[in-house]
Order: sequence, then C-alpha cells, then structure tokens
Amino acid sequence: MKTLYFFILITISTTFSSLAQDNTLMVECSKYLQSNYVSDGQEYKADLNSGESAEFHTTFYSGNHYRVAGVSNQEDSQLIFSVYDQENHLLFTNKKFGSTPYWDFEFASTLNCTIKAQYISKTQKPGSILLLIGFQQ
Repeated sequence: MKTLYFFILITISTTFSSLAQDNTLMVECSKYLQSNYVSDGQEYKADLNSGESAEFHTTFYSGNHYRVAGVSNQEDSQLIFSVYDQENHLLFTNKKFGSTPYWDFEFASTLNCTIKAQYISKTQKPGSILLLIGFQQ
C-alpha cells in the first residue's frame, strides 16, 4: 500500500512540474505577442536534445502581418528557427539576426510553410522549446 501511495505522489509531482514548465514557457513566449498581436491559438512545442530540430507546418495568408516568437527552457541556449516555403526554399532564419526571439512577416500571397526549430546548448542538456505565431490585429 505504501508503494502505491509513493507511486501516486511521484506521478502527481511529475505532472505538476511538467505543467509548471509548460506554463513558464508560455508566459515567456507570450510576452513577444503582447504588442498588437493575437496568437493563432496553436502551441508549437517540442522536447529536444541540443542540436536536434523539430518541424511545424502552418499556413500564412496573404495580406496579414505575422509574428513568430520562440523560447527555450535552457538559459544557456540559442533557439534557432527557420521558415521554409513548400519547395523547401529558406524564407527566413533568425540565425542571421543574432537568434532574435521573434520576427515579423508579411506575405504577398498565401503560403504553406514549414518552420524548423532547434536549440543549441553549451551544456548539451535536453530541453523544451515553444513557438507561437501571432497575427496583427
């Protein structure tokens, strides 16, 4: 019986720890959308090892102003995100801009895009990333 209680306690504490971590990422990333941007309602998140990447697919509609923002839970890391079109042509990467945590876009036509995100950590620890996409009100 003690083993069962111990197992339940560990499960609950792990769940709350994970939720708190997700909430911290959301709060941090949402700061970049506060000025006139509304989230598209999606959370693009992944758990990665340093150097690994995740791909997210989205559609950007013509005539809208967008902001892509991203954060990692590793303080010593760089979050790199790159936006590619359907033919895998690089449209943007924040790597060329000092790994800025957000970037604003406007598209002349509707595009289906892939966003590739990775984080590079000096300590090589696994971590979580979160991207949010907002459109201007």
